[in-house]
Amino acid sequence: MREASKVSSGHRWWRRIDPLVYIIGATALLVYALHGFDGLLKRDLAIYSYAGQQVVEGVPPYMGILNRAGPLAHLIPAIGVVAARVGGLEDVFGIRLLFMIIAVACVCVVYALARDLFSSRLAGLASATAFLSFYGFIEYATNGPREKTPMVLFLVCALLAVERRRWFAAGFGVSLTALVWQPAFLVGMAAALTTLIALRASERSQASVRFIAGGLVPASVCIIYFAVVGALREFFDAFILINAKYSSGDSLLPNFGGKWETMQRGYGVSLWTMVVGLAALTILTLVAVYREGWRAPARIPVAAVGAASLVALAWTFHDFNSWPDAYVLLPLAAVGIGGIAAELTKHLPDKAALTIVVAWVLIALAVSVTYSTTQRSYVLERQRDSVEATLSQLPSDASIQSIGAPQPLVLSGSTNPTRHQTFAQGLASYVDDTWPGGLSGFAEWIGREQPTVISLDSRRVPEWVRKTIRTEYQRVGHAPGWVWFVHRSVASDVRVDAGTP
Repeated sequence: MREASKVSSGHRWWRRIDPLVYIIGATALLVYALHGFDGLLKRDLAIYSYAGQQVVEGVPPYMGILNRAGPLAHLIPAIGVVAARVGGLEDVFGIRLLFMIIAVACVCVVYALARDLFSSRLAGLASATAFLSFYGFIEYATNGPREKTPMVLFLVCALLAVERRRWFAAGFGVSLTALVWQPAFLVGMAAALTTLIALRASERSQASVRFIAGGLVPASVCIIYFAVVGALREFFDAFILINAKYSSGDSLLPNFGGKWETMQRGYGVSLWTMVVGLAALTILTLVAVYREGWRAPARIPVAAVGAASLVALAWTFHDFNSWPDAYVLLPLAAVGIGGIAAELTKHLPDKAALTIVVAWVLIALAVSVTYSTTQRSYVLERQRDSVEATLSQLPSDASIQSIGAPQPLVLSGSTNPTRHQTFAQGLASYVDDTWPGGLSGFAEWIGREQPTVISLDSRRVPEWVRKTIRTEYQRVGHAPGWVWFVHRSVASDVRVDAGTP
């Protein structure tokens, strides 16, 4: 009897394995790998790369470089740095390899979420391939690190836990999401609260306790960590204060035409997949609620994800700086595409529904592979060459000060003299309020420190540091993404020309 029980149990365990998860994962890995790892290291990507390097060197998040994202945006790239150094690889490659694995996991979990939400593997497959087709996500799957990539993974895991009513895991996932990118907390909470409210009173209190307990675990560990390393004030300033008081994000509506062009540059034809998916999810949610009421057990998960999409849309309209800010919408739009597939299987003959879904899968895969292979970039090689060429002409003890251009620090393994090197989206105002003498005092401090090199964001020199650079430094060249300024005491012997700024 025991043997029979074991065989039966093993059989049930085996049937729970979904081979499509592994097929989808392998496909996503291939698509992303085709895109390559040598794309342009932009400013924001360099911020998180440098942050990871600093964490590995023993510097807590926000102490190595100040920015507005959550601490996990600093800590996760550090895992890639450690892996790279253990394997004898370049730091940037190790980080990008790690983020590609995270991106692959995102595709797999999107499949699982849509499959469970609509009780259909075809729906899951349609959602996964829709997600895989998003140009912007492919771009940073291997050319990151972008902090919003792990945010998407934690958010989708949280939504899946809400759908399965694993409340501790749901709270844990929502907390991790916020510790990467704070606004995503609102999206996860919308799904969780919608489901919790729909529960019977006898179930709601216990589920709420588990959800809160799960959320407190990562948050408590984070706070304890910063308290132990003596950086609790820096954590609260960066995680809460700067975002609440100094952030200067743009609304989507006042210049919708320009923002739409930005979205088109980032997502190309896949932007329409996003639009259709979000519209479909909204309609399916309303239809489900109208038919049976949103408290109907079979409709609660759909209503919860629909609520999450509405909050995500509201935040995107409220604060939109560039196309990566739409990352929070991508998994929800993909789920909407899966919902369309689920409706087709309900209202069409099996063969017709299967044909349509397979055709969509092939189209989405073609779009994905085309983008990955035709948009592969090698600009990182030119950036490496510029750093090597510049530093080879300078004394061995040359120092680099970044002003909005951390790329040379990342590629050379150098350390910035201060944690202040990014000044966009409200950070300049924060420095102006907290540095002795404000931004003018900071510019004077740079002049006194006399770093050998200043790497400046390719945009024009900020007014607050213009006098220091004009009197003490000389422009000697540029690289893709930044301009080189070298101290006049050594500038006459340095010339750099490594690409278009």
